[in-house]
Amino acid sequence: MNTPRMQHYIPRFYLSGFADPDILDFEGKEVLWVYERGKQIRRSSPTNEARQRDYYSLVAEGSRNVEVETWLGNLENEVAPIIANLVKDPRHVTELEKQLLALFIGTMQGRTPAGRWFAENKVGPLTNQIIKEAAAHPDKFRSFIKENYHLPEGEDVDLEEVRRDILAGRGEHLSARQDFKLISIIEVGKMVAEVLLSMNWQTIHSEEHDPFLTSDDPVISHVIDERANRLRFRMGVASPSVNVWFPLSRTACLRMTKDSEAGVGQWVPAGIRYLNKMIIMCADRWVYASEQSAKIKSLFDRKGGLANVRTVDFRFEDPKK
Repeated sequence: MNTPRMQHYIPRFYLSGFADPDILDFEGKEVLWVYERGKQIRRSSPTNEARQRDYYSLVAEGSRNVEVETWLGNLENEVAPIIANLVKDPRHVTELEKQLLALFIGTMQGRTPAGRWFAENKVGPLTNQIIKEAAAHPDKFRSFIKENYHLPEGEDVDLEEVRRDILAGRGEHLSARQDFKLISIIEVGKMVAEVLLSMNWQTIHSEEHDPFLTSDDPVISHVIDERANRLRFRMGVASPSVNVWFPLSRTACLRMTKDSEAGVGQWVPAGIRYLNKMIIMCADRWVYASEQSAKIKSLFDRKGGLANVRTVDFRFEDPKK
């Protein structure tokens, strides 16, 4: 299969949901407005944004392996019509839709440059734990290795010896492999999805003149620190009282929490501005919008990226824990 070398970490279909509804470019393509701190608003398109060359590829036996890109693409194909329907028809999310959306959101959290940086620099012990859990069971470990790692033909690998080394604490070299880093996007995404499925889901809609934003790191999670009267971002989806937000399009958003009932509703403009401010603060580098707005630019210049994954302070002990 001829897989494109330019691979999107934010899917094109998803970015299309935030395109300007009123204009097309001179080639008839969708227009996306891009905001970056300290720079002029840039006119672009979903095709040309949030992508890097060979982002999910690795070289194995002299050829490019694109299995992770293919897996994510198949998931996107299943999720795209669900999001389109939820945007068009305000309603509860069905249980089957939740399973696919939770997996999409879970992997989205780890597939962006910010998410991959966080995984490689902050969550190394978690990836090692995934290996150790598999290594605890010989049959499970053998299946895990064969499914997720591409050992060269003819290479004499004693999987039982590798398994014992991992259990003895010598598995760091395995977690440092590029193929493991890529497959961890999926495996950790599955773990996040399980937590999201235990929450209550709300589908929130806006009107056209109060659009939602999105960014290059679009999954937002926060806990309210009542003692300091502030929001604590990126506390993890399993944190007590966490709120998880995921914009679906310029007119729809998902909220997942255990502290409120599931439901469907329309938000007031102040609520949408509140969420958009969080999106701007948590952006890694870019915010994507369906409008060219001096107010968005001003807010991004002042607040853009202040709570991004590379700089945020994760130290917070929730008194409710």
